[in-house]
Amino acid sequence: MIYPLEPTGLKNWAEGLDLIIVVEEKRSLIESQIKEILYDSPKRPRVVGKRDEADNVLFPVEMGLSPVDVALKIGKMLFDEGVASEIGTRRIEALESAANSANVEKTPERTPWFCSGCPHNTSTRLPDGSIGFAGIGCHFMAQWMDRGVIGYTHMGGEGVNWIGESRFVTTDHAFQQLGDGTYNHSGAQAIRAAVAANASVTYKILYNDAVAMTGGQTLEGGLDVYRIIEEVKAFGVRKVAVVYDEKEAFNPKRVPTGVKTFTRDSLDEAQKELRKIKGPTVLIYVQTCAAEKRRRRKRGKFPDIDKRVYINPEVCEGCGDCGVRSNCVSVAPLDTELGRKRQIDQSSCNKDFSCLKGFCPSFVTLHGATPKKEKAAGLDLPDLPEPTLPEFEKVWNTVTTGVGGTGVVTIGALLGMAAHVEGKGAGVMEMAGLAQKGGAVQIHCRIAKRPEDITAIRVATGEADVVIGGDLLVTAGSKTLALMQTGRTGVVCNTYEINTGEFTMDGGFRIPADRLRLGLEARVGADKVAYLNATRLAEKLLGDAIYSNVLVLGAAWQMGRIPLQKASILKAIELNGAGVEGNKAAFEIGRWAVAFPEQAEAAIAPKAAKTMSWEEKLSYRYDRLVAWGDKDWAERWMKSVRAAEAAEAKVREATGGRADGFAEAAAFGLFKLMSYKDEYEVARLHSETLEAQVAEKFDGVEKIQFHLAPPILGRKDGHGRPVKTTFGPWMMPVFKRLAKMKHLRGTMWDPFGYTAERKGERRAIDEHEALIGELCKGLKAETHSVAVQLAGLPLQIKGFGHVKAANEAAAAKRREELLAEFRAGGAPRLKAAE
Repeated sequence: MIYPLEPTGLKNWAEGLDLIIVVEEKRSLIESQIKEILYDSPKRPRVVGKRDEADNVLFPVEMGLSPVDVALKIGKMLFDEGVASEIGTRRIEALESAANSANVEKTPERTPWFCSGCPHNTSTRLPDGSIGFAGIGCHFMAQWMDRGVIGYTHMGGEGVNWIGESRFVTTDHAFQQLGDGTYNHSGAQAIRAAVAANASVTYKILYNDAVAMTGGQTLEGGLDVYRIIEEVKAFGVRKVAVVYDEKEAFNPKRVPTGVKTFTRDSLDEAQKELRKIKGPTVLIYVQTCAAEKRRRRKRGKFPDIDKRVYINPEVCEGCGDCGVRSNCVSVAPLDTELGRKRQIDQSSCNKDFSCLKGFCPSFVTLHGATPKKEKAAGLDLPDLPEPTLPEFEKVWNTVTTGVGGTGVVTIGALLGMAAHVEGKGAGVMEMAGLAQKGGAVQIHCRIAKRPEDITAIRVATGEADVVIGGDLLVTAGSKTLALMQTGRTGVVCNTYEINTGEFTMDGGFRIPADRLRLGLEARVGADKVAYLNATRLAEKLLGDAIYSNVLVLGAAWQMGRIPLQKASILKAIELNGAGVEGNKAAFEIGRWAVAFPEQAEAAIAPKAAKTMSWEEKLSYRYDRLVAWGDKDWAERWMKSVRAAEAAEAKVREATGGRADGFAEAAAFGLFKLMSYKDEYEVARLHSETLEAQVAEKFDGVEKIQFHLAPPILGRKDGHGRPVKTTFGPWMMPVFKRLAKMKHLRGTMWDPFGYTAERKGERRAIDEHEALIGELCKGLKAETHSVAVQLAGLPLQIKGFGHVKAANEAAAAKRREELLAEFRAGGAPRLKAAE
């Protein structure tokens, strides 16, 4: 409706009405006007909007309005008004049924996150004890990253909330984060307001050299760091400081006198200095947007650093400190026989190198290295059966899901263009926004025989005819499930697991694939869902995962779920102009993958995929302990393992086979302690495994550098954490010599054995051996469960130095709790009701 309302027309329209229901987003504007205009009418109708007549919330002010909720609430009110009908009843029941997102437990969401190497991974951090606010821009996402950012404002209002709030709170300072694009647009006025109010606030101007959130546009007006410095000084701020990334083209010598510069490793120090100052201050953080770096490097417009980070999985403990320190989604999981470790996703890494700050000796940098690309295996496809394309009366609804930034939007564009080629109508809506940063994306595409048949672009609840799933987590999420309906919706979904940003903070996070599949199948029926690992198929057969989404589109077409001719879709691919031949091939491979699923699975099956037996797992660890120490050391471990096996066998016999897991926990937990990674072991693992790994995965490696924190150097950062030092290729011969000195371990000649950390590691082995002995003696049905937890506790002790010490402390506390329960006889057994 037009604002403001025209009174005469409204009065004429409202004459004779009993009830007016006003549906509007956010705060009420139209509702208030209607009530005011009709207030003096002799027979004015009742008017409801944000609240109903009983003062209950009807259409909330917060967040957006759901079409389903609006429909259900209007339907209920119509029933209350006595205008119910059989058709209306059926429609409401259908909406309620469709809105119920299947009877499955809540699953994780794919939340938008900073890109790999994004400046905000570092720039949005605050000193301990400080608070901060966000604004409009990618840095908005810091609010869900547990770093002290507690609210946000509209564009141009950054810090203005603090101007008022600061007069009434005991907190004497706040940080306000402000993107360079917003500063250029209107944020400069907010800084001037803070100066006028003399508010104690530090504006962190995040100079990323691009308007990153909306596609990487250039900053208008030739804005650069040096001009911003001059402008904010002219505004009258008390102090200006600049924090910059040494790898980039900022020149600290061009900074005016009185403006202090810091490298980004000293961000914390700079912020602590500024927060002591009464009145407004400015910190300009200079680091180019990671996505822009990537684009410019491809075009030869930005220097490409000729080195890459690699993690030696043999040395890695899987503690996750690298992810915590870098907040980078290119630090990816690597599942091994010895647990989940870490690897660098070389395809997404933007060479920020902040992951090197993780306190771990497994990190190396490779100069001149080029990752070996998996060569496209190619495939001679058999003749494929032509599907029967679906018939529809007016509109066919497709929903495409995926991860923002992976090209999923292209699918909607291809469908829309293919429909246009055939002379059909098509409406495409891209639900991306901030989600383009690795979040959940939905593309709605409605195809009609005639354009005028499309009255709305958005696919309504329960009305999806096909869901093209580029990501299982998004496809089986509640928002997508609500669009599906049993008997109507068909689904084809990529099963490749892409971790969420949550993995950077929670190293134990896993995609619950089984639960997601269960929920999806419960929603539409197992026979209506087809799965394929489109990402691995694209990598293996085409040499690039970028084709995975079109591959899923081909699978959906082969299933008879796309009402468009193959020639039209191929023509749309040609018109799109990007990777034409690869996308055409991907479309055909997708068809083949659902027509011949066994062949598709065989094509990407890992080589020598084999599940280890129990004895093979023991043998694997036995050999590693021999390499760590000697055969006697391994036999010492095996003695405890066999004792645990024997004790559990007795319980299993007494309970009719209902006891399992204790022997495994005892074996794996004690192995973890007995294979601790001291200086000798790290040296051995690097010297024996690193060069072969690097040769297998990279070409052109000129030199390898190591990043270590020897206690003898004693370097610490502002938080008291050890600082790593870079060592050149000469460390490899040192490692080889050191590895041969492992016989000194634990003797009086061991130069490393006198540290508290090494003494604690040796003591922990003795204590856990004694604990396993006690557990074996007291093992019974009632104590079995707690004994499993106790025996496996060492598996939680990961990392090196202070990271390991923190995990040890947590494990020790848990050990006390569990041991008390074990010695008390274990948890009482539950008996079935008679």
